[in-house]
Amino acid sequence: MTPAVVLGVALLAIYWAWIALFFHRVRPWLMAKIGSRWGVRVRESLNVLDAGTWDASGKGATLPKAGAVMAADFAILVTGVVGVAALIFVPAFILGESGALLPIEARLTGRGAELAVSGNAEMFASKGRARISIGARNTGREPLADCYALVDGYHARNGYLHGRSDRFDLAFGETRVVAMPLEAMRPPAGTHAFRLKLECANERLAVAPAVLVVR
Repeated sequence: MTPAVVLGVALLAIYWAWIALFFHRVRPWLMAKIGSRWGVRVRESLNVLDAGTWDASGKGATLPKAGAVMAADFAILVTGVVGVAALIFVPAFILGESGALLPIEARLTGRGAELAVSGNAEMFASKGRARISIGARNTGREPLADCYALVDGYHARNGYLHGRSDRFDLAFGETRVVAMPLEAMRPPAGTHAFRLKLECANERLAVAPAVLVVR
């Protein structure tokens, strides 16, 4: 398995362990603290229609306090489930998309490459066309087939810039320079950073930053 897959499985295991701890320990403890502070007894409903929710009972369980307990339970539930999931998986997703794990994957699988951009891409806004020169190098332990470079992402800020090179192969240790055409729809004038990626046999092996200058 690749480091990205291992990381995903590990994070999923950690998340499910947290979910078990949250529902069995953390949530009941927090609700008991809230009930003690507001002078009411809180309990988890076992009714079919609202099972799993918490409500206030006892002498001090007025309607406002009951509503406040339900609101507090909802906030705790969202924070403990959705909030923690975002805290765990969003940074992992950003890390994976950044390409930071690709060198580690290359060492493990033997399939790796580097992508280098020569100069900036320049285009006139009225035409929306440009070309950029890219250097691709096979840094792995085996030849790479069916490779191509393309724009990574699709954004309005650069006029939905897109482009893709012709397909090529990379022998072991080979470096190849390829020209890639770029197109954009009414790109705004200025300097725009974007990213390129190299795929071989539909496997992303390298990423590199690039710059588009629109006049």
